[in-house]
Amino acid sequence: MTLDLGASLWGFYFGRAAAEWPSLGDAVRSVIGLGLGLGVEVWALKGPADAGLIPGEEGDLIHAVSAAPFVTAHTRGEYWTWNPSGLRAEIDFAARVGASVLVVHPGSLGLDRPNGRPDVPEIRRILDHGRERRVRVALENTPNALSALDRALDDLGDDPATSNLGICIDVGHAFLSTDAGRHPLREYLRRYRGQLAHLHLHDTDGIHDSHDVPGRGRIDWNDLCGILEGIHYRGRAVLEVQRGGESPLGGFREAAGLLAALGRTVPNP
Repeated sequence: MTLDLGASLWGFYFGRAAAEWPSLGDAVRSVIGLGLGLGVEVWALKGPADAGLIPGEEGDLIHAVSAAPFVTAHTRGEYWTWNPSGLRAEIDFAARVGASVLVVHPGSLGLDRPNGRPDVPEIRRILDHGRERRVRVALENTPNALSALDRALDDLGDDPATSNLGICIDVGHAFLSTDAGRHPLREYLRRYRGQLAHLHLHDTDGIHDSHDVPGRGRIDWNDLCGILEGIHYRGRAVLEVQRGGESPLGGFREAAGLLAALGRTVPNP
């Protein structure tokens, strides 16, 4: 089993003062500059205090990611609640930067309201909007998300080729979940193996969603890679490392070294 490994840009902005934020293009260039063959996962905003892309920043980002082996995108926090026009805008942004996948949260599709009814026809139109732009929507598991993910597949279909909806398993969120038995990470990966389109990789102490560097927490990475091999996953995996306001570059290098030592990654072309 091999993974195409990438790095999320979110770690360059999480917990850091806005004055310390690099431009999106510079963040991409620093990832590429590691020489590890990492793809990138981009966000349209850098943080809650970000007013949006400044003139010329998107063009610089598009130029920077052209040197990356692959590009994926993640919805900004303001669209983690139901906002159809916002989701279309995020898909359009993903398409402009060349992202093949846009990761969304259950709330993005209105699936976080147990007593509410998601607008299935409108969600289908949004997924079609992504298909027309060659952007697959990947629904990420927040902790304890089995019911939301199952609901999405029941309502929208469990074949990503037909629905344009895949699943992104965040391994830290799955490890912290209490809705999937004694081995929740195994259950999440095996349960959604037919829809698995993307992975988010980070570690945890089993209590906090701390987005630690893989290898520093309680997740058994050799066992995880064995599960991925067992379900024949051959897709992309993005490191979502947050280092308490520090640059994530050291964490990316450390995590890539761990996975390479396990024989689970190959350099991207």
